[in-house]
Amino acid sequence: MSGTAAGGTQRAVVFAGPGRAGVGEAPMPSLDVRAAPGVLPRRCDHGVLVRTLATCVCGSDQHTLHGPGAVPGMVLGHELTGVVTEVGRDVERVRPGDVVAVPFNVACGRCANCRAGLTGHCLAANPSRPGATYGMGEGFGGWAGLQAEHALVPYADFNLYVLPDADQARERLLDVALLGDVLPTGYHAAKGARVGPGSTVYIAGAGPVGLACAAACRLLGAAAVILGDFNAGRLEHARSAGFETVLLGAGALPDMVADVLGVPHVDAGIDCVGASDAAVAGAGAGGAGEVRPAAALNDVVGVVRPGGAVAIPGVYPAGPPGARPALGLWLGGIWSKAITVSAGATPARRYLDELASAVLRGGLAIGEVVRATPVPLADAAGAYERFGAGGVSKYVLIP
Repeated sequence: MSGTAAGGTQRAVVFAGPGRAGVGEAPMPSLDVRAAPGVLPRRCDHGVLVRTLATCVCGSDQHTLHGPGAVPGMVLGHELTGVVTEVGRDVERVRPGDVVAVPFNVACGRCANCRAGLTGHCLAANPSRPGATYGMGEGFGGWAGLQAEHALVPYADFNLYVLPDADQARERLLDVALLGDVLPTGYHAAKGARVGPGSTVYIAGAGPVGLACAAACRLLGAAAVILGDFNAGRLEHARSAGFETVLLGAGALPDMVADVLGVPHVDAGIDCVGASDAAVAGAGAGGAGEVRPAAALNDVVGVVRPGGAVAIPGVYPAGPPGARPALGLWLGGIWSKAITVSAGATPARRYLDELASAVLRGGLAIGEVVRATPVPLADAAGAYERFGAGGVSKYVLIP
């Protein structure tokens, strides 16, 4: 595709300063990657160029806006559905014209971790540590973000999921757009919490990840799924999607769970909130009081039955090398109740075959569940602001 030669520019969502996203100009992608804000140079004969059909705003993008690794002009985003326009010399399986879903992990497919299915911790895609993600800066591998008109996808034969029916994929774009991150993240969490037929589940957080997790629990046969949140608008939407809800702060969580289930505990708990930035900031600024960034996780531990399981797709900061951030985690509750815990970045590629089938053949309307809302790419800054303010929708950017 000669139209994406190095030297041209395109519209993209870029880091515009602490807490701010904007739409600006960014380099067109190339298989010969040049250094750019947040991007490391390399040659990608194993990659392809993709024209964007849809790219989503994610809660992790909010972390990037406030994190130390973002630099001005860096292209953001890591959820993409698009059309392949050019393939590298070493690509064998993917062809121009294929409509593809892009998992958010950048993974080589050949290292020991990738061969074990741990694509969130690829040993080759990031020179600084295991694991790489698009649009999060050099610390996450130095790969350009995907909220742009065109994008580079490396290791394409392994990473890309080629949608079997391109026309159907376009018709179901608001569902297909969620295959790269939010749906596999919810599914991975449900599997990690050992959700199965007849399970009862409590999910902390009724944002897009919590809702996708609830949909995954239903797909896996859960008997009852309860979402807890402080955001009444999000809970109202969750109820409209057929899930039970509890308004946090309106009473003791075990009592509210008992009102729904008849008992004050569940088989599985899932933390879709992660560390509370406000709690971390408050503890650091005041120097006094209880550090409670793990408040949501402690709530989850409190309502999971002895011998149950907890999954943590919510993000908790590792801190700089050698640091151990104080989280206020109720480890005694985990230990005394013999709770199994799973955590970490989702290996999204592992699940794309089965989840794409669930969406396109099984009729899983995940876009309705998470309230996928199309927004022109030019209005991305507003979508970021609405999402950051607790908006009910999952915003899907359309170039």
